[in-house]
Amino acid sequence: MSAYLIVKSDTSQIDSKDFDYWYENEHLYEAKKQFMAKNAKRGWVQNSNFHLAIYEFENIKKAKNAMDSKKLQSLIKKFDKKWDFKVTRTRELVSLTQII
Repeated sequence: MSAYLIVKSDTSQIDSKDFDYWYENEHLYEAKKQFMAKNAKRGWVQNSNFHLAIYEFENIKKAKNAMDSKKLQSLIKKFDKKWDFKVTRTRELVSLTQII
């Protein structure tokens, strides 16, 4: 069953339009490729400064592999450098147990 890596970013300390442009044109594609995810989606939590990126994997094992990879660490370093450590993030793994 599908599993997801969900990244929630707080963009309150930066220009969210710059962040949105960068994520759309560079980061989402790069992260999807590095993670070897089935697909990647992103959007904004309404009426907030929170951005969500959702990466889908075939199963939880592949999602965990992405979370534990050196590629993730490389993306984190690049991200933090780009945004001068002003964007805080959380990462959660979600494993679906039922779809109806």
